[in-house]
Amino acid sequence: MKLYYKGHNKIAPGNFNRMHVFSQLSVKGFSFILLVLIFTSKGFAQSAKVSDEGKISRFTHEINKIYGVDDQLINGYPYTPPANEIQSHPYFGSTGWKMADVFMKGDRYKNQLIKYDLSRDAIILKAQLGENVTKLVHLNSLYVDSLKFDRHLFVHSRQYFPPDSLETFYEKVYMSETKDFGLLIHYSKTYLSQYTEIAPRGRFSDTDVNKWLFVNGNTEKVNRRRAFLKQFDRSKRGMIRNYIRQNDFRYNSATTNQLKGLMKFCYDQVIDKKL
Repeated sequence: MKLYYKGHNKIAPGNFNRMHVFSQLSVKGFSFILLVLIFTSKGFAQSAKVSDEGKISRFTHEINKIYGVDDQLINGYPYTPPANEIQSHPYFGSTGWKMADVFMKGDRYKNQLIKYDLSRDAIILKAQLGENVTKLVHLNSLYVDSLKFDRHLFVHSRQYFPPDSLETFYEKVYMSETKDFGLLIHYSKTYLSQYTEIAPRGRFSDTDVNKWLFVNGNTEKVNRRRAFLKQFDRSKRGMIRNYIRQNDFRYNSATTNQLKGLMKFCYDQVIDKKL
């Protein structure tokens, strides 16, 4: 079996007595269940007296004490998935776990299982705490810099917006090397308390998609082609229309790769580099 040491993706092989290992895991598993029950019935009931930062610190400390996993990676809250009776789901893309590289405070954690819960704006980690022992953790967004999976790159808003801006994650479609011209996309979903026979406990909305053109620290919503074209000189808009036509796609329903190509074209051949 493999032992997981505290550290960043450090795994050391070793041979151990199976009955001893099973016994240890059983004790740890029982301890973990007791820990969750304590936090649910007692710790979180005193939320008015204990700060969020304090609860996060206690949670990660206790998990780390039992399992010895990396306390930075699992820094966050326990996560409870929505009820199965709710129609649809709150996640980006699909309900399946995605293999991602997570970047936290300059450290890279490769091949982590994650979901992005758009309704809570939360990055969910399926943390491997031991052999056959996992825990769902709502990662502390103060730690997460970015995450990359399935050719999508999500970045924390603090990378491009002032500290007092809404704290969230954006998909970085394109950003120039000088960081003065780019396109970011924000995704969200909402829980709708609309009860029907098909959805007895409500449902989640379709994904709301907002495209933001980033120019010298300023942003403009460009969900429609007309809004996008208005950000450029009239004399250059024909070039953009021709590019879209020649590459045979519609701006409003363009894929991430198509938008990336469009932005690169605009940066290389359309915009005034004095911006």
